Amino acid sequence: MRFSLLGFLLCSGLLLAQSQTGSKGTVTVSSVEVTSGSEVSSEHLQAITQEIESHTYPPGELQEIVERALYTLQQEGYFKAEVSCPDKPSAVPGERTVVVTLAIYEGKQYHLKEIMFTGNKAFSESQLRQQFAIAAGDVFDAEKIRQGLYKLRRLYASRGYINFTPVPNTQPDDGAGTIALWTDVDEGKQFYFGKLVVTGQELHPGDAEKMVTAWGPYEGKVYNGNELEQFWGEVGPFLPPGWELVQHLEVHQDQQTAIADLRIDLPGNDR
Repeated sequence: MRFSLLGFLLCSGLLLAQSQTGSKGTVTVSSVEVTSGSEVSSEHLQAITQEIESHTYPPGELQEIVERALYTLQQEGYFKAEVSCPDKPSAVPGERTVVVTLAIYEGKQYHLKEIMFTGNKAFSESQLRQQFAIAAGDVFDAEKIRQGLYKLRRLYASRGYINFTPVPNTQPDDGAGTIALWTDVDEGKQFYFGKLVVTGQELHPGDAEKMVTAWGPYEGKVYNGNELEQFWGEVGPFLPPGWELVQHLEVHQDQQTAIADLRIDLPGNDR
């Protein structure tokens, strides 16, 4: 029986979308305690405590704290671990810190049995398998699986498959303590680079024309995410300081022609 891995990896997505170490917040966690019925080793409790205490949280925030604790265990192969926060964090008088109490059940530790793929055509199974830095028999590490899926997306984007979607599923064997990972591959259509349009106020006269000229060698080629990053570096001198590709480059897909046109909106007069 297979189980979807999307929920298993959901917490990692939540963590990436929320506060990072040193990010702005209102309270910090001064200590982490566990309920009397919790089943967690001292080593793992220490790792959970370090992870939770290294971030800041909005007042009364529980979800991110629980997700961080759970993901820490899932990186150690505790695939079916359970974590909850039965009580609200208790404030430390006179300080902007709280004490958190967690109910934790580690469960069984799992190891990777194998990783397999279905639906792949653009790349061989061995090429896809190489994107995962985890060997059969290793502890089933959620972070290594997440990183492998991320590398799959980059691999497909380098060949023009910008709508590639991996659907990971797991087949745990509780008796053997192993997990087989099946990834159903939806490659989508292969895209090609189209035209570049630059709008807005230039930092210097002629910058927009220079960017369009720099794009010339890329137009018509198979869409390649790595080359897109290379182009962004080439036009860096024409862009405002600190501009990042993912935030300021728009990609407009034409599903019928499989052409991806690009657009850069420079700042207006009010910048």
